[in-house]
Amino acid sequence: MKDIPKILAVIFLLYLPVVLADDISADQLKQMMTASADNLTAYTYNRSAESTTIYSNESLHEKFAAMKDTEGRVNLTAQSGWWSHRLTDNETGEVLTWQGYFSNGTEYWKEKDNWTQFIVDDPDAIMADYNELPSQVSLLYFSNLSIIGAEVVDGDECYVIAAEPIPLIREIILGTQIYAAYLSSPFSMPDEFDNNSFDLDNTSIQASSNISVTAWVSKETSLIRRIEIDSRLSLSPSILDIEEPDFSIQSTLKELTDYGNFGKDVQIVLPGESEKNSPRTKGVDWRWAVFGLVEP
Repeated sequence: MKDIPKILAVIFLLYLPVVLADDISADQLKQMMTASADNLTAYTYNRSAESTTIYSNESLHEKFAAMKDTEGRVNLTAQSGWWSHRLTDNETGEVLTWQGYFSNGTEYWKEKDNWTQFIVDDPDAIMADYNELPSQVSLLYFSNLSIIGAEVVDGDECYVIAAEPIPLIREIILGTQIYAAYLSSPFSMPDEFDNNSFDLDNTSIQASSNISVTAWVSKETSLIRRIEIDSRLSLSPSILDIEEPDFSIQSTLKELTDYGNFGKDVQIVLPGESEKNSPRTKGVDWRWAVFGLVEP
């Protein structure tokens, strides 16, 4: 029995490196995530998203449900990017597909079989839109983080993080989701939205909503491997603090994004058919807002 202390000491030493490796604070992880994102050269991502909105009043009950599947590639060294969206209306079965390419300082969209070349005034801003990972890092950076466990994602051991966005970020998420809900709404958009006098702080939307964010961050590289966002809100004239006939809008939005192929040879090749395009200046496209948290 005299050897028990020695055995316990050996066991302690065996486990000590693991304990120390996981002994990291949320603030340290934020800094490491930011540094890793700043040093990215290339990556790919896949996203699945689903949205359901229910509209009702005394005489109406309508539901809009859709799914959106997204793939993307980003090459920061070549300053190029690509994304592909497939949006399915679950009620009608209608499918919308479109792709975006950014290469050699020019952006093209393919909507069904039609190509559009956009007049680009600020290539850096367009590239920032395609390079979406830093915005996900910012979402986590400006949140209260809690490390709640560890899981393996595609062979990469990760911290599992629960994130509570700060009020300003919550307002941005909810404001975008409100706008998206009204785009397919049978109810007219309140005048307060049209004249930009709507003030989220004067409403009870925060109390009538819930935003849940979970992220998986690589222990080895501090890069985000997966992020899940679940947002739910309820709207009514009393919640919005507006003078309108009584109605109810219930909106849910859930998306799951996986990132990978960091630093690998990610190629973005513009198809030859893109030469048959119609140039125009980019305008507002309602499909960006169908899934309010997703800008490719």
